Amino acid sequence: MPHILSKIIKKNSLGLWGEGSPYATNSIYDIRNQTEKSPPVNYDAHILKPHSLPHLDAPAHVLENGHTVDVYFRDSLITGFYGRTLVIRLKGNSFSPCKVNENVSVWTVSKEQLESNIKTRTDREIQRLIITLDDYPEDSQGNHDQNKVLVLGEDAASWLIQKHPKICMYGTSWKSTDYRPGSKERPIHKLLFNSSITIFECLDLKNVPAGEYFWFGFPLPLEGASESPVCPVLFTKEEVIEFLNE
Repeated sequence: MPHILSKIIKKNSLGLWGEGSPYATNSIYDIRNQTEKSPPVNYDAHILKPHSLPHLDAPAHVLENGHTVDVYFRDSLITGFYGRTLVIRLKGNSFSPCKVNENVSVWTVSKEQLESNIKTRTDREIQRLIITLDDYPEDSQGNHDQNKVLVLGEDAASWLIQKHPKICMYGTSWKSTDYRPGSKERPIHKLLFNSSITIFECLDLKNVPAGEYFWFGFPLPLEGASESPVCPVLFTKEEVIEFLNE
């Protein structure tokens, strides 16, 4: 059974950035309340706020002249949307109190932590990486608790790019790739985007064991968008082999 990295998106769920519920609908046609001119169907407009859902960040999210989501598709930059992917689950407890918010703890992944966790799982050069915690704290909705921050340190991000120059995708269970309260700087986003790495955030990884998978995570190809919702899937090696042998 493939691992689906998105929970059911509910209308009463809470937004992660103070924007209210990330999902709402407006009725366009109602099969129970038809008029002479309306078709016999149910049809809704769906309103999504991607940053509280599993989503892709495009460079336009943080770079003034960064490209938007549709450019990935128009310029065939989609290698980050599928392919062999390593999932690592960091063990232990490296959280530190946040100096500007007493309710927040931050785990900044060091170069040494990243390197050792990758080496534990594979000797090969990696092209796609997803990180989470071995047992990440959950909020009331079962998501990675937004007050338990998990981000790469700048040394870890730089090492990843230098050591694995073919890397084209980075994903995380936390709601963002940076945590800089009070600052407008987004150094990890920028490091990854400047190396042509696609970024996926808010991935539901609670029940995904560490290891190598085949990743499939295509966002909606929204023109001019700086982010887009996605329902990613991880397939095990055995599932891929079974499909190829049918």
